Amino acid sequence: MRSRFHRVGMAVAACALVTAGCGGQSNSSEDPVSSSTVAPTPTAPQNARVADDQCRSTPPAGPIDHSLQSLSFATGQATVAITGAEPQQGCYRFARWGNADPAVPIDSLLFLFKDEGSDGVTIDMLVGDLTTRTALNARITVVVDGTAYGADTCATTVTALSSTAVAGEFNCPTATRVFGNPFAPLDDTEPEPSQSSPLPTVAVSGWFTVAPDAG
Repeated sequence: MRSRFHRVGMAVAACALVTAGCGGQSNSSEDPVSSSTVAPTPTAPQNARVADDQCRSTPPAGPIDHSLQSLSFATGQATVAITGAEPQQGCYRFARWGNADPAVPIDSLLFLFKDEGSDGVTIDMLVGDLTTRTALNARITVVVDGTAYGADTCATTVTALSSTAVAGEFNCPTATRVFGNPFAPLDDTEPEPSQSSPLPTVAVSGWFTVAPDAG
């Protein structure tokens, strides 16, 4: 869990360093730092809390193309339910954030969703799975109020997979407390406790959809 969490955090850190904050103001056309399209600033409220029925919705269905060609998604959202923990229990929605190209070398598609602060969701799926099936396991981390929970084997069903949209739903019956925050990796000073007692767990479920920038 820790190594996977660190890898996601490093991807977020690289995004922030390259773009001076992915999802922020885009670089000028003369800026040579990055050729990647960057997703726009999230418009979700900072606490990202939404009505519980939003988490009971289902993702849109669309074409399935396992070739994974021309993937670039600058808009979208993830809606996530957390149960089994207070005060984080509830339904949350986060806007698409980060580089539009979800590819993470060498073998993953990493979708980032974030509010105006440092809370959000990471959805990490293996390319090898996506090229052969729509039912797979995803690595998912959700951060609410600075508290992170993650799971490596969240049952995920992909309902759309093409250059026009990716969507799916996921279920993590047991997501374990993770110390640190992948959306603030450069400020990760929270110590990891001793393993003398079991770490807290919650259930996480939800759905997501991403699409190219309409503009």
